[in-house]
Amino acid sequence: MQEYRFSMEKVLDWRSDQEDAAQRFVKEKEDRVSQEEDKLNRIISESRRLKNENLFHKSVDHLKRQNLYKDLLDDKIIKQRLALQTAEQELITARNQLKEAHKDKKVMQKLQEKEHTRFKDTLKKKEQSQLDEIATLSFGRPSLY
Repeated sequence: MQEYRFSMEKVLDWRSDQEDAAQRFVKEKEDRVSQEEDKLNRIISESRRLKNENLFHKSVDHLKRQNLYKDLLDDKIIKQRLALQTAEQELITARNQLKEAHKDKKVMQKLQEKEHTRFKDTLKKKEQSQLDEIATLSFGRPSLY
């Protein structure tokens, strides 16, 4: 029996590799978003701690320094939120690329299924033709029994 081999196997392998690379890229972007969220949460918690500390100090000099530090933290919070938004946009783009790579791979898999079905149908037709030929040849012969 003839062995089936997909004619575009290398293309399917290449598309599978692209999908795997896109999955790794999405994972990297998810990790980056997580890191950016962690940074933001640390800065926000530091800001809250500073606000709570402000309630207990009454020295003008100390309050000025804390106010300057609070302003610095507020700026860091704004920058970190922008960095988080950028990371989230990159993640969305990476997910879209993964979706496209997955769709491309699915197209090749469907093509492989169709080609394999055609191959099996052709093989069945050949077998049926051979059986018909054997039956035709044996019909005209006298039986040995």
